[in-house]
Amino acid sequence: MSWLDYEAPLPILGPGKSRPKPTEHVRLYRVRVTIPDKPKMKITLLAPNRGKAIFYCQNRWPNCTAEIIE
Repeated sequence: MSWLDYEAPLPILGPGKSRPKPTEHVRLYRVRVTIPDKPKMKITLLAPNRGKAIFYCQNRWPNCTAEIIE
């Protein structure tokens, strides 16, 4: 079996959904991503605001919990 679990929800990818649109003003956000039954991840991503950073993570990993790290 590959890394992709076929019963898991599929990610929603694309500009404005999993990453900022090219014209948006962005800054870096550090996010802790928790996926059930997987180790926690700390990622750094570009987003216009905190809410969008969490939104992008939840679209990339639909069954995750994301929180901003200060």
